Amino acid sequence: MFIYRILTLIGLAHICMATALAQESAKMGSSAELALSDDTIQLRYATQSDPLGVDGGRLTGAFFLSEERDIVLSAGLLFPSTLELGRLSIVFGPQLYAALLEEENNDVMSISVGTEVRLVLHPRTGLAVAGHAYYAPDILTFGAADNLTDLGARLEIGIAPRLIAFGGMRWFEFDLVEGAGERTLQEELFVGFGYRF
Repeated sequence: MFIYRILTLIGLAHICMATALAQESAKMGSSAELALSDDTIQLRYATQSDPLGVDGGRLTGAFFLSEERDIVLSAGLLFPSTLELGRLSIVFGPQLYAALLEEENNDVMSISVGTEVRLVLHPRTGLAVAGHAYYAPDILTFGAADNLTDLGARLEIGIAPRLIAFGGMRWFEFDLVEGAGERTLQEELFVGFGYRF
């Protein structure tokens, strides 16, 4: 009986610690990340969207550069899900992409819709699995492409109180107009670091 009480107290302490860490993590409203692969680099910044009246949402901005000198700027506004899912967080919303592709006059602008999902596996170490999925149909894609697909998944771990390391896979491409095929900007593994402010 005594052992069960000890185990119960340890379990409650662990839950309280996890809750405190989750609340502390939620207070860190901004983050900056650098992701590198063999052929690409991306810088991404995210912050709270409270000043825009979206409580619990996020504003994001990113700069992407490929070895072929494809440049993509993106900005998004993500809204939180109203579902209570514990360690699983889901945000969704629009993301705007503006791409200057390597070939001259092959510029693309897309308004995509999508979601970002993050599941915390071990709060104390910051171990988490995260992913994103964005799609822009033909009606919302302008210029040299008909649509856009941006999918990714990654594994994160905390390496310092505000510093994380991550690695994963991203598939990012445009379907070009007039049967010109696909332009794959990234389809490979990546690694990176992030800092939570």
